[in-house]
Amino acid sequence: MLLERAELQIRESMELEFAAAMKSKGLELLASVPGVKSVQLGRGVENPQKFMLLVEWDAMDSHTAFKTSPIMTEFRALLKPFSTGGAMEHFNMN
Repeated sequence: MLLERAELQIRESMELEFAAAMKSKGLELLASVPGVKSVQLGRGVENPQKFMLLVEWDAMDSHTAFKTSPIMTEFRALLKPFSTGGAMEHFNMN
Protein backbone atom coordinates (compact mmCIF):
# COMPACT_ATOMS: atom_id res chain seq x y z
CA MET A 1 0.00 0.00 0.00
CA LEU A 2 1.14 3.56 -0.75
CA LEU A 3 0.08 6.62 1.24
CA GLU A 4 0.26 9.98 -0.50
CA ARG A 5 0.34 13.07 1.70
CA ALA A 6 -0.14 16.38 -0.07
CA GLU A 7 -0.06 19.74 1.67
CA LEU A 8 -2.03 22.30 -0.28
CA GLN A 9 -1.59 26.01 0.35
CA ILE A 10 -4.85 27.82 -0.50
CA ARG A 11 -5.28 31.49 -1.39
CA GLU A 12 -6.36 33.69 1.49
CA SER A 13 -10.15 34.07 1.80
CA MET A 14 -10.75 31.12 -0.57
CA GLU A 15 -10.48 28.39 2.06
CA LEU A 16 -14.22 27.78 2.46
CA GLU A 17 -14.81 27.81 -1.29
CA PHE A 18 -11.95 25.34 -1.77
CA ALA A 19 -13.27 23.01 0.94
CA ALA A 20 -16.74 23.11 -0.67
CA ALA A 21 -15.32 22.34 -4.14
CA MET A 22 -13.35 19.42 -2.75
CA LYS A 23 -16.37 18.10 -0.87
CA SER A 24 -18.74 18.44 -3.83
CA LYS A 25 -16.40 17.22 -6.57
CA GLY A 26 -12.71 16.76 -5.78
CA LEU A 27 -12.86 13.95 -3.23
CA GLU A 28 -15.35 11.98 -5.30
CA LEU A 29 -13.20 12.47 -8.38
CA LEU A 30 -10.11 11.12 -6.62
CA ALA A 31 -12.06 8.24 -5.07
CA SER A 32 -13.11 7.16 -8.57
CA VAL A 33 -9.52 6.61 -9.71
CA PRO A 34 -8.57 2.94 -10.16
CA GLY A 35 -6.32 1.87 -7.30
CA VAL A 36 -7.51 4.49 -4.79
CA LYS A 37 -8.55 2.89 -1.51
CA SER A 38 -9.43 6.04 0.47
CA VAL A 39 -9.29 9.84 0.33
CA GLN A 40 -9.32 12.29 3.24
CA LEU A 41 -9.00 16.07 3.44
CA GLY A 42 -8.17 18.06 6.55
CA ARG A 43 -7.70 21.76 7.25
CA GLY A 44 -4.87 23.22 9.32
CA VAL A 45 -5.66 24.45 12.81
CA GLU A 46 -2.69 26.78 13.23
CA ASN A 47 -2.65 27.67 9.52
CA PRO A 48 -6.20 27.52 8.10
CA GLN A 49 -4.91 28.22 4.58
CA LYS A 50 -3.12 24.85 4.60
CA PHE A 51 -5.00 21.66 3.78
CA MET A 52 -3.71 18.10 3.96
CA LEU A 53 -4.91 15.57 1.42
CA LEU A 54 -4.32 11.89 2.21
CA VAL A 55 -4.80 9.37 -0.59
CA GLU A 56 -4.36 5.66 0.06
CA TRP A 57 -3.31 3.77 -3.09
CA ASP A 58 -3.11 0.03 -3.65
CA ALA A 59 0.33 0.49 -5.32
CA MET A 60 2.68 3.06 -6.81
CA ASP A 61 1.76 1.80 -10.30
CA SER A 62 -1.82 3.02 -9.80
CA HIS A 63 -0.57 6.45 -8.74
CA THR A 64 1.79 6.61 -11.72
CA ALA A 65 -1.04 5.74 -14.13
CA PHE A 66 -3.22 8.44 -12.57
CA LYS A 67 -0.62 11.14 -13.25
CA THR A 68 -1.22 10.84 -17.02
CA SER A 69 -4.98 10.26 -16.88
CA PRO A 70 -7.81 12.63 -17.87
CA ILE A 71 -8.96 12.55 -14.23
CA MET A 72 -5.64 14.11 -13.17
CA THR A 73 -6.15 16.89 -15.72
CA GLU A 74 -9.64 17.51 -14.34
CA PHE A 75 -8.41 17.45 -10.73
CA ARG A 76 -5.60 19.92 -11.47
CA ALA A 77 -8.12 22.25 -13.13
CA LEU A 78 -10.24 22.09 -9.97
CA LEU A 79 -7.24 22.99 -7.76
CA LYS A 80 -5.71 25.70 -9.93
CA PRO A 81 -7.92 28.68 -8.94
CA PHE A 82 -7.38 27.98 -5.23
CA SER A 83 -3.82 26.73 -4.81
CA THR A 84 -0.68 28.78 -4.30
CA GLY A 85 1.54 25.71 -4.02
CA GLY A 86 2.25 22.86 -1.71
CA ALA A 87 4.29 19.74 -1.16
CA MET A 88 3.73 16.03 -1.70
CA GLU A 89 5.29 12.90 -0.21
CA HIS A 90 4.67 9.20 -0.67
CA PHE A 91 5.08 6.48 1.94
CA ASN A 92 5.16 2.69 1.57
CA MET A 93 2.90 1.30 4.27
CA ASN A 94 3.56 -2.33 5.06
